[in-house]
Parts: sequence; structure tokens; C-alpha cells
Amino acid sequence: MSNWETRVGMIVCWALLCASPQAAQAQAKLTAGSSWVNELGSVLTINTVAANGLMTGTYVTKVGCDAGRPQPMTGWYYGGSSGGAITFSVNWQSCNSVTSWSGQYNYSNNSFQTLWYLTAAAAPTWNGITAGTDTFVPQNTAK
Repeated sequence: MSNWETRVGMIVCWALLCASPQAAQAQAKLTAGSSWVNELGSVLTINTVAANGLMTGTYVTKVGCDAGRPQPMTGWYYGGSSGGAITFSVNWQSCNSVTSWSGQYNYSNNSFQTLWYLTAAAAPTWNGITAGTDTFVPQNTAK
């Protein structure tokens, strides 16, 4: 076997073991054009994901101020070998507040869990920041 044939064989072997279709599909699920819904019915739509991880899109909350009105979303996504890191924020201009989510994407169950903080634009008070958790699943699989 020639040196060239050996190299080709190694590349094919790597492609089969390390870049299987299942792995490629799993890593491609949190992509531009996808929509995600949390347990309260709020919807995150990812319009773009740049090569550097910068995300843009919209967020439609089902609760509180601006419920039902799409708001611009900006964030970051980094996909690792078995999961990803995601963070995004929404500026609720008519509500005088911002919310930021930060969490981890799980390839195995195609969902991501986040912690969120909603901060009111006001003088600091004991209740000026609210915190919580959200789990997001693909919109077409939500119940």
C-alpha cells in the first residue's frame, strides 16, 4: 500500500469515526432559522449565527410587559464537542428593563437550560433584579 493510499484510508477512517452523520446532525441543531420555546411558551428565534458565534434574532415573551410582541435578541453561541454554551439578551425598551439568559446546550436531548436575570432600569432597590431558569426545546417539539 502506498503512502498516499494509507493517508486516504486514515482520512476515511477519521471521517467515519469522528464526523459521523449523527454527530454532524447533533452539532447542527442550534442553528440560524431555528425556533425554541420555553416552558411558559415564550419563543426564541435565531435568525443568524456568525462564524464567531454572534447570534441575532427575536424573542417573544408570553408573560409580563411586551407579551406577544417580538423583541430584538443578540447573543453568542459556542458549540463544543458534547454541548454548547449560549447567552443572549433582550432590551425591553417599553418596559424599561433588560433580560439576559446564559446556559448550556445539550446535544443528546436537543435542548438548553438557562439561568436568566431581568434587571429594571431604576435606582437600585432590593427587588430591582429578578432571577429564574428556563428550559428551551425546539418549537416544533414543544407540548
